[in-house]
Amino acid sequence: MSDKKKIGILTFHNAHNYGAVLQAYALKTKLNRMGHEASVLNYQNKYIARNYRKVLHIDFWKRDILPSRWGKVVREVRDVFYGLKEWQKQWNVFEEFIADKLLDGDTRQLSLEEVVAKDCDVYVLGSDQIWARELTHGMDPAYFGQFAPKKKKISYAASVPNGSVPENEKPFFKQYLQSLSHISVREEKLAQSLRDLTGREINTVIDPTLLLEREDYEPLLYEKPLKQGDYVFAYFVVENETVSRCAKKVAELLGCELIELHYKKTPTICGKNMIFDAGPSEFLTYIRDAKMVVTNSFHGTVFSILFQKKFYSVYKENGRIDNLLSFLGLEERHITEERQIQLEKEIDYGQSDKGLQEYRQQSVDFLMKGIEE
Repeated sequence: MSDKKKIGILTFHNAHNYGAVLQAYALKTKLNRMGHEASVLNYQNKYIARNYRKVLHIDFWKRDILPSRWGKVVREVRDVFYGLKEWQKQWNVFEEFIADKLLDGDTRQLSLEEVVAKDCDVYVLGSDQIWARELTHGMDPAYFGQFAPKKKKISYAASVPNGSVPENEKPFFKQYLQSLSHISVREEKLAQSLRDLTGREINTVIDPTLLLEREDYEPLLYEKPLKQGDYVFAYFVVENETVSRCAKKVAELLGCELIELHYKKTPTICGKNMIFDAGPSEFLTYIRDAKMVVTNSFHGTVFSILFQKKFYSVYKENGRIDNLLSFLGLEERHITEERQIQLEKEIDYGQSDKGLQEYRQQSVDFLMKGIEE
């Protein structure tokens, strides 16, 4: 057993997104089970936080004063009030999960100086797109380890959009990443780019949610199904008509009800068996008990695999899902249209699980090395 380390995690833990909060939960849980004392530090980039305010909002721009934009503004105002009740219920559920499962009840926000004062032995930066300046409104030094110079800092499954560093940002990355003792990222494309840029060893690791086994999520699940009888579960990380058509066809072929989980209720996205106020526990429980899952979400795909469900990932382009399905030999679960649905095809989870275990161990080895060396 290695020496117990005090570890602080800096990530987008406050984003009201199933993947964001569950990856933070998974990384914290795994580090604790490795024998350390891990906590999610409640540092919040204000530009991330402003996207998840309790009161739905509309950002107006100067161009919105043009008459040609008025119709769009009116529709946005209408949509805000239409889905307000469900949004606020969802907001409360996420805030409760973040406070209880991630922050252990200590919800006071931390400045960067207070992050330093936590005096952790190791700071883990990631996962998520923590190095995306368009999300953090410029490079946020916290997520590059620009603090506590005498303390060890590593990145775990950090990412940027499209897995590539823009040319004008490369000088920043080259300078900022010097403060990290070990670096790991989410995509091999980004890893190679950073190797070329820094001349250092850059590891590609598994998404934190996959560091845990299925049974590790049991404490988050409802004991009983949330929906009685067989159903197909469709999860829309972004709205997409093709996903909707595929989900309806699968439900029709299986003779099941269709349950849909959407992010926001609007006049055009509402109806029977549509859910808009589920928290992370509901999200996981609906997947666990589904007859089949249809989604365009990376984490919808991840948990379909962990719970060994029949599923389809419906999308045109998504490098993250492509990489995961390819590594696990599940490429056939990716479809782009209805005619590709073949329900008679089974999934060999015995084979894919071997690949998952191997990739998981490589990622745990990186964590052990980064923390202990």
